[in-house]
Amino acid sequence: GKLPMTWYPQEYVTKVPMTSMSMRATGGYPGRTYRFYQGEQVYPFGYGLSYTTFTQALAEAPTMVSVPLDGKRNCGSNGTANCQAVRVTHARCDGLFLNVHVDVKNTGTRDGSHVLMVYSTPPAGHQAPIKQLVAFERVHLQASAQQQVRFAIDVCKDLSIVDGMGIQRLPMGPHVLQIGDLRHLVSLQAGGDL
Repeated sequence: GKLPMTWYPQEYVTKVPMTSMSMRATGGYPGRTYRFYQGEQVYPFGYGLSYTTFTQALAEAPTMVSVPLDGKRNCGSNGTANCQAVRVTHARCDGLFLNVHVDVKNTGTRDGSHVLMVYSTPPAGHQAPIKQLVAFERVHLQASAQQQVRFAIDVCKDLSIVDGMGIQRLPMGPHVLQIGDLRHLVSLQAGGDL
């Protein structure tokens, strides 16, 4: 199984006042949840044990995705789409998916289940979370068996962040996808209208 929460050290409760519901870390405040907490952890979110071992390898994933704008908006003063973050409402999001295929292999001597968790880390500088869970899938594999797992990550929904004003934005630039020990860089670029 996998933990559905972060286990904090005992001193965490002395650093976080009961009256503060802020998620993001500021000053001496360490933040909350796996998305924003920057301190030491007893067990991280998603930690788990198994009776067998698994490996995963990236089979297919794009390195760049063009995000089309709605035609009425542009980011640059000269009419080119050159910006740091696009409002999700200004992007054409229908059918905009990031297809990621991962080969999973049970390398142990026992049958077992494994939960693949896909995290995204957006570009720095957007008051963004450290990482956020964007997809997961449980697979059951017999000993020495292999299976390909396919994820369709909704670019506008899953890779967007909420800024300090509460506006949902899609940061342009390099996003890091993390699946176990795998790291994959995918760059989002604002494109013209369709």
